[in-house]
Amino acid sequence: MTGFLSLVRQVISGLRLRLLLMMLLACAPLVALMLHGAWDDRRRAQDAWRSEVRNISQIARKEEKEIVDTTRQLLLAVSELQAVKSLDAENAGQSLAGIHQTSARYANLGLLTISGDVVASVAPSLESNLSGHNFFKRVLERRTFIVGSVTFSSRSGNPHLYFGFPVRSNSEHIIGVVYAELDLNAYCRDSEIPRHLPKDTTWTEVDEKGKVIAFYNPPPQIGQDKQKPSRAFVSEKVGRKIADPWLLTNAWAHVTGVIESPDRLSDPKIYAFVPIRNRFAPGDVVGILATPRKSLFADTDRALARNLTGVGIAVGVALMLGWIGSSLLVLRPVKALVRSSAQLAYGDLSVRTGLKPSHDELGQLTHAFDQMAQALEAREQEHQRASQKLQVLSHRLVEVQEAERRHIARELHDEIGQSLTAAEMNLQAALQSPRAASQQKRLEESIQAVERVLEQVHDLSLNLRPSMLDDLGLEPALRWYTHRQAALIGMRAEFKAEPIDERLDPLIETACFRVAQEALTNVVRHARAHLVKVELRRNNGHLHLSVCDDGVGFDVNSLHDEAVRGASLGLLSMEERTSLAGGGIDFTSVAGAGTEVHAWFPLVTRDLQSRSQSNE
Repeated sequence: MTGFLSLVRQVISGLRLRLLLMMLLACAPLVALMLHGAWDDRRRAQDAWRSEVRNISQIARKEEKEIVDTTRQLLLAVSELQAVKSLDAENAGQSLAGIHQTSARYANLGLLTISGDVVASVAPSLESNLSGHNFFKRVLERRTFIVGSVTFSSRSGNPHLYFGFPVRSNSEHIIGVVYAELDLNAYCRDSEIPRHLPKDTTWTEVDEKGKVIAFYNPPPQIGQDKQKPSRAFVSEKVGRKIADPWLLTNAWAHVTGVIESPDRLSDPKIYAFVPIRNRFAPGDVVGILATPRKSLFADTDRALARNLTGVGIAVGVALMLGWIGSSLLVLRPVKALVRSSAQLAYGDLSVRTGLKPSHDELGQLTHAFDQMAQALEAREQEHQRASQKLQVLSHRLVEVQEAERRHIARELHDEIGQSLTAAEMNLQAALQSPRAASQQKRLEESIQAVERVLEQVHDLSLNLRPSMLDDLGLEPALRWYTHRQAALIGMRAEFKAEPIDERLDPLIETACFRVAQEALTNVVRHARAHLVKVELRRNNGHLHLSVCDDGVGFDVNSLHDEAVRGASLGLLSMEERTSLAGGGIDFTSVAGAGTEVHAWFPLVTRDLQSRSQSNE
């Protein structure tokens, strides 16, 4: 799981993903432009929808006016017939039947007396008296042409609209009423409105009480059964109150607007409203043009989907090319730079990116890196050569120094020491002469002075090069020197050494002794210690020297900085000697807890060194 998360973090923070995201961001304005264009197209579609509702309302007003004017002229002509004025049932019936054959849109034509009795009727009437109908009452009240309200026929159950006109006698008295029943189904079939309605669109006319005055659907599509009237006209809606209270509320709240139904509906629709003057109903009427949201925005959505699909394909191809191109053109040189930089950081100056120089920025960068690595390698080689020369020179200087120390120590011991011993013997002999009584004190002082000088010469000879190191080896010389130095200040000394069967290489012995000598000198001079421990041991092919004390300690870093500035050369001298011998050294010191000097050298014996030199 940890590896997977690490891989995810690496991918997320990788350069390739950033490049691809930049490509996606570059495509974002294009997508935004497409969305903005789709939004404009939808706004234009809504504006066109507003224009459509006005066109439909004009067609509805035109057709309603035409049917009302035609019916008025028809009833006026019928009322002037002599058979109608005489209320002759047989002749009036024949006349009405003849007229009805030429006006099939009407469901019925009839003649009523002043009391509402049916005198003649083209269609069989289930009612013998229509005095209770609204249109009959209004004709008698207003004494003119009247458009009644929508009622449901007792014969078919379909919505019918009654028109009435008074029948006057020659003396202008109303003696009856002629009426016409308009079958709204037939009216809608003959209407031009359904032919102007797009697919799945409806036109509804509602009065202020919520009653549906008219309801239109588009005509049947090709292949659809044209005998089914449900698609041409839904008669169950006309004459009844609108079923959706939300639609009724918003129809009168947005009489001239366009709104969208809530998303809670399974099939959201777009509604456009317009106030109209309906001849079939008194009062205010609002026309409602409704269409499914998907139908209104079908072209816009298809165009948007087509454009987004094209952009998606283009972006996908671009991302794929970007993925491949980034690997070849960006990631390959970047990874080569990262890999080479990591190897360079670990000290491999021979590393190169392995890429051919190019004129682009990454090509110039890789070429500059290769040149830098080459320059660093050349400088490092030059530095190594200089270091080798310096090491050879330092090694030679140490050899010369040790040889000169050995020579001076031998001269001090052999020449000066012997001379001082001879002088002391002569002074002793002179002191024993009978004539030296007067010079006894001066001779004794001279003898003491010679003894002091002789002792100083002896100490100086031992400090320069103890003969014990050359004669007996490292362990005896180091043991003797440790106890000698401790005795100078009354300090306890402990010396431990693992047995070494063979004599070590003189360079190793000398370097180890000099490091111990410098460490013990610092303990005597600065540590104020009560105990010093010196240990020699072998481990993993190396000789380890440890000098520990319980003195005051010191700050290793600060003293080392002072040594670099030339204030003290003790630490640098020990580091230089161990380095020339092929070893190393560590200093550990804690204030108030003492100091430990730990040095290690390759365990090279004299026989091994002799064989190595002979092989060379």
